[in-house]
Amino acid sequence: MYRSVIFTVRFFDTARKLRIAIASRTYRRYTDRMRMILTGTGTSHGVPAISCHCSVCTSLDPKDKRFRCSAYISHRNADGRETHIVIDTGPEFRMQALAHHIDSLDAVLLTHAHADHIAGLDDLRIYSHTKSEGALRGTHRAETDESPGAGLPVYADENTISGIQKRFDYIFKPTQIGGGKPKLHLINASRFSGKKPLYIGEVRVIPIPMFHGELETTGWLLSVRDGALFRSIAYLTDCSRIPESSIETLVVYGGHIEHAVIDGLREKPHATHFSYFQAMESAALIRPHRTWLTHMSHNMSHADITRYCIRRTEDLPVLSEIAKAGGSVFPAYDGLVLDV
Repeated sequence: MYRSVIFTVRFFDTARKLRIAIASRTYRRYTDRMRMILTGTGTSHGVPAISCHCSVCTSLDPKDKRFRCSAYISHRNADGRETHIVIDTGPEFRMQALAHHIDSLDAVLLTHAHADHIAGLDDLRIYSHTKSEGALRGTHRAETDESPGAGLPVYADENTISGIQKRFDYIFKPTQIGGGKPKLHLINASRFSGKKPLYIGEVRVIPIPMFHGELETTGWLLSVRDGALFRSIAYLTDCSRIPESSIETLVVYGGHIEHAVIDGLREKPHATHFSYFQAMESAALIRPHRTWLTHMSHNMSHADITRYCIRRTEDLPVLSEIAKAGGSVFPAYDGLVLDV
């Protein structure tokens, strides 16, 4: 019995890794689309949670294994130039980068400074570093070969930048000779807006102000041009309220929002996170073709959340009409690939 369980767990783990590898390789076939891979979709403690033996934490379904929230965006234009972006660097960032072959980065977007979203920040040293051995595209550098320029651009709001400077103060002090540390260029995202967007390569990026309880957080609208139209993915986690002005920005500048990834912690209300249904209500205002819940706890399994979403979609006429047109509302899962 014990050996059977071990074999089953290993089988699902191998299948999950294979699915991730295939998804990563498949991207190289595309030359004109943006892709987002959700590298983590779990809440702050992750799933399974430490010391928990509930049915979700002991589930053999690979979709019930949830790293802390993060996303990897890649785009390659017609000229073959590639753009690589990560949203949030949580505690599992190193493992996420290895699993999804994130070999280079052009920028990092942060939602806020809670540990489950920035604890892996130091691992950015591989992409940009000071006075240490690093690697870029598999090529090791000499110990004295510091990354050129101001460092890897990291975009965040003012509160997040302040939190990073306090918790990772050593990064910004000229005190460390050996051991290595990342070279980061912190940039206040508030200077950008729908009228004045940020461009990373050919990916248009617009910050979306939100509230995580009383804490201000930043969602991100990422778009690529398709003729006269922009096609977009909205990434909106950790939030318990999205201001009307931010909803307006999403609607006005989103063009065709193919995917919206929205914070949905659990079925019951929470002080600092959307419940599943609150996330769906926000989706009804934004009107994406496909809505994906993220930042999910271990309160319900992936299969149960899927059934919940199907049932509650009927209670929201806008989402019901979108579903009839081929759209959907479902829970996300680690390794989910979203193409635009």
